[in-house]
Amino acid sequence: MSLPEPWQSASAMSAPRDDLVERLRELDPGAWQQLFDTYYRKMYSFAFVRTGDIQAAEDIAAEVFEAAAKGIRKYRVTGAPIGSWLYRIARNLTADHLEGRRRKSALPIDDIELESPNWSAQLDERSDLLKGMSHLNHEHQEVLTLRFFNDCSVSETAKAMGKNEGAVRVLQHRALAALRRQLKRPEGGQKS
Repeated sequence: MSLPEPWQSASAMSAPRDDLVERLRELDPGAWQQLFDTYYRKMYSFAFVRTGDIQAAEDIAAEVFEAAAKGIRKYRVTGAPIGSWLYRIARNLTADHLEGRRRKSALPIDDIELESPNWSAQLDERSDLLKGMSHLNHEHQEVLTLRFFNDCSVSETAKAMGKNEGAVRVLQHRALAALRRQLKRPEGGQKS
């Protein structure tokens, strides 16, 4: 069985088969490596776009898999890709991180020096976009991150966000409109 590349859509790894979930529940290192290889970069990207902080993104991505290992026995196969479950974990961890950081001054995205891995260097090319996104509200950031940075389908995004597909489409439309307004403003503008 060939594994999907980590940058492919989460749909590349279809809904978890019962045998994969069982192997994960048994803490089979091969199953966990497969899950990690498929989703680590997506969890990192999700956290980085939301936090603008390389170290926080690395920590959050690692914590996603720690939380998944602790919670795998409670995981129920619902027909949704296991990535939807991981995104929900990442969403909660990122929200906790942002809430804890709210009282501290944030590092501006322009001051971030990306480390050497090629895949994270690609994020630097998106710094204007990320700067504009930093002024969007939480849900707008999340829908754009899932749909465009992580290539999730509308269905996968809906499951990860706990919304129906119609709500995701409307939210995406509004988020793109808000982002366009931000990108047209000089100096990144204000929060919309």
